Amino acid sequence: MIKNILSLLALTLTLITTSYAEQNIQSHDSIYELVRQTLIKNIKADDYEINVLPLDNLLRLPECAQPLTAVMTANVINAGRTTIGVRCDTGAKWSIFTSAMVKIFDQVCILSQPIQQGEIINPQYLMIEKRDVSTLRGDFVTRIEQLENKQATHYLPKGTVLSLKYFVEPFLIKRGERVTISAIKATFNIDMKGIAMTDGRKNQRINVKNESSGRMINATVIEAGHVLVQ
Repeated sequence: MIKNILSLLALTLTLITTSYAEQNIQSHDSIYELVRQTLIKNIKADDYEINVLPLDNLLRLPECAQPLTAVMTANVINAGRTTIGVRCDTGAKWSIFTSAMVKIFDQVCILSQPIQQGEIINPQYLMIEKRDVSTLRGDFVTRIEQLENKQATHYLPKGTVLSLKYFVEPFLIKRGERVTISAIKATFNIDMKGIAMTDGRKNQRINVKNESSGRMINATVIEAGHVLVQ
């Protein structure tokens, strides 16, 4: 009988101790929720996904008597892995660092068919899709208009997420081509005929030979067959 009573007391004490310990341990879920809310408040995106990485199951922190404090380790929340500090500023003070994976989704321009090197982009080759931009690098294109009349620098297969670095302005003027040279000054505007000495893209400065005088002129390409001297 005494042995049974002692066993019962031991079991009761174990349950009470366990219950007390559980009530005084900071729940991991409360930490996850603080991290999640901190990211939501500071993320600069409309469409995103947050996955807070789990803490070690063996980590047991004293329950904080006051609301926990979150500390950002960066001024801006970017896509990818990010770190948030969490601390308790009262009682048995403690602090930890947590990690989260942030995915940011945006509309991006994608090729619906392959294009060859030197080819001028056709809007019919493009489509808009929502993608996780945390996996993308560079200045990816979000609007079809950004690629209007651009020329591919190399072969691009179907499905490519497009970046401006894959394109250049096409040559509007070819070497040896006859062009119109417009000279604009404060007191007069005149047009002359000339010969382009090099290929030229829009807003590029090229050498042009005046057909009448033979003089070499440095001018800016403004459109096909037309350069400007100011």
